[in-house]
Amino acid sequence: MRLRSHLVLLVLAAVLPVLAFSAVMAVVFSRQQRDAFEQRYLERVRAMRIALDRELEGHISALRVLSHSEYLASADLRGFYEQLHRVRTEQPAWSTVALLERNGTQLFNLHEPFGAPLPKSAVEVALLARVAASGEPAVTPLVKGAVSQAYTTAIVLPVQLRGAGTRLLVLALDSPVWLRFVSSVPVVPGATMTLLDQNGLVIARTLNPERWVGGRVSAVLYAKSRETPEAAYRNVGLEGQWFYTAHSRSTISGWTMATGVPVQDVERQLRGSTVAMTAGATLMAALAVALALVFGRRISQPVAALAQSAAALERGEQPPPAFTTPIAEISEVARAFDAAAKRLRAREIGLRESEAESRRLAAERARLLENERAAREEAEHANRIKDEFLATLSHELRTPLNAVFGWARTLRNEHVDAAMMMKGLESIERNSMAQVRLVEDLLDISRIVTGKVRLDVRAVDLAAVIESAVDAIRPAAAGKHIDVQTMLGPSVGTIMGDADRLQQIVWNLVSNAVKFTPRDGRVQIRATRLDAHVEIVVSDTGQGIAPHMLPHVFERFRQADSSPTRAHGGLGLGLALVKHLVELHGGSAAVDSAGEGRGATFTVRLPIGFGVAQPPVAPAHSGVSMPAAAADVSLKGVRVLVVDDEHDTLDLFRYVLGRTGAEVETAASAAEALARLEQRRPDVILCDIGMPDEDGYTLIRHVRRLSALRGGDVPAVAVTAYGRVEDHVRSREAGYDMHITKPVEPGALVAVVANLVKRSSA
Repeated sequence: MRLRSHLVLLVLAAVLPVLAFSAVMAVVFSRQQRDAFEQRYLERVRAMRIALDRELEGHISALRVLSHSEYLASADLRGFYEQLHRVRTEQPAWSTVALLERNGTQLFNLHEPFGAPLPKSAVEVALLARVAASGEPAVTPLVKGAVSQAYTTAIVLPVQLRGAGTRLLVLALDSPVWLRFVSSVPVVPGATMTLLDQNGLVIARTLNPERWVGGRVSAVLYAKSRETPEAAYRNVGLEGQWFYTAHSRSTISGWTMATGVPVQDVERQLRGSTVAMTAGATLMAALAVALALVFGRRISQPVAALAQSAAALERGEQPPPAFTTPIAEISEVARAFDAAAKRLRAREIGLRESEAESRRLAAERARLLENERAAREEAEHANRIKDEFLATLSHELRTPLNAVFGWARTLRNEHVDAAMMMKGLESIERNSMAQVRLVEDLLDISRIVTGKVRLDVRAVDLAAVIESAVDAIRPAAAGKHIDVQTMLGPSVGTIMGDADRLQQIVWNLVSNAVKFTPRDGRVQIRATRLDAHVEIVVSDTGQGIAPHMLPHVFERFRQADSSPTRAHGGLGLGLALVKHLVELHGGSAAVDSAGEGRGATFTVRLPIGFGVAQPPVAPAHSGVSMPAAAADVSLKGVRVLVVDDEHDTLDLFRYVLGRTGAEVETAASAAEALARLEQRRPDVILCDIGMPDEDGYTLIRHVRRLSALRGGDVPAVAVTAYGRVEDHVRSREAGYDMHITKPVEPGALVAVVANLVKRSSA
């Protein structure tokens, strides 16, 4: 067999396994593509199921709010019927709302006037009894409404009717509502999105809905939906065609969301990809064989000529004249033996150089591995700190929340005397303030990290700032019998800085010292002027700091003990805030400790700044920008419009302002607020920002476009949980006169209203 044939066989031996591998990969690719399509459909139907759960939870939440109606508490069914009529106008998806006895007897139905005779409800009596017994809401299968005779579904919620026990509030949602819901997701032509009830009946279907609503789905889909909560498979649809089907079952309602895509559409895409891959592999194989033939000829001819020359030498004949070939190796065979010794020597030198390079590469690899190990340990350490901080954050937020929740439920559900009532209210207030302080620390850290902290720099009486901060800590120190001593030199004077932030620095240092100082200990605060700086030193006789923790004291989220058994709470943010705020003032913060059990000393150095000899001097702030109480303020005759979508907030503001004599009107939306403004002009508007449909910004812009006679110049206050600097700026630009961040002190709220009324009448 000639050399050229061997070269062709060599190429075939290399190409044929590639072709076989390509065929296998084409099959694997086709299966993976099919699995990917099924996974995509499963993710789509899972997303629709999640959206369905949220839709149902929204309706259930609305019913829970209605279940606390004062009309139910007073057994005023007509009043409750009229209230439901008003609510239904704001809920276009609600078909009707009915109140039932346990046996299905309808007390009223919004489809009919109050008091009209009504048939028995179509909802199964067993389901009604189960809901009444469990006290939990339930979602019914598809039924035909007893009054409307239309396919409908219902949400059943138990309610308490005064003097009559448990009744059942039923919200009906007709099939067209769910058809609009499932049609909200676009599907390819011929595909379908289907919603099934617990019994496998079609609630809504995007493909031929008029034909299939109320009917049972295919046997395979029904069996699969009962067998497993989620799955993807092939299935024959109701129209007789094959579908790629995926379903996901709701845990709230027991309904199933399913989608089907025609098999031929998916297979067409799969065939195109597989054919393209197979054709490409075949073309490459053919090209490889052709190239083997061409290059084999170029190799075989010079080798054959070389063989003829060797045969001629063997016979003692003169070799043929030298031939030319583009293959340099063949043309140099004659000179190869002469150069062998030189090549061997060169190879030896190369081997020595290669060994040296290998040793260098090994050393470099070892260095890189060591760097990688150190980086991994640092990342693992940072991850542990993060996990510990999240656990600590959960503990610190839940601890005060536990006291607030527990006392609130106790005071509401039990008869307590006045002393216990006062104790509970004090605990609620104290723990609420603790949560506010935690949130403020987190927001301060976030502002510092993002560079959004701005200092209100002015001349500040530093001694007054320190005294104010220490006074705020004295009650806590007195509770532990800790002696708090202040030694403020007469030359401390004034410095340039932000009074609130300076007080925050001192408060955090002193609070930290009191926290870690045992009973009958001592905390000392000294302030002295040194040349162009003021030095504040806070020392204590507490538990001290271990030497290995000293370099990390001012790091965020770092705590010496973050275990569940730690003796002291907190997030580990206070000292980090101190360092950042001190550095923003151009100063420095340092810590020193002789070791555990031997106390700690924190030293803050602040520059005095320039121009401090001229007044005015900013007084120390208490951290509250408004009065905390306004018990002596009278708002008699003042009309206040309160706008908020949270009914608890409306009730609170109505009570707080009503005690001062104010006439309070409330609105739960921007549209309702504008309607009340048209009916009667208020003296002040208090408005939330985050509301559905239209937010507080949109409302105030509508108001400011009105004429003065229609209330366009009414003073307005934004009362919202959005408390960033940009939120303050945006509310003022929208047209609000003031911006207050929730939670709001009741006294502060009264003071703001009184101040705006006084300003507008001046």
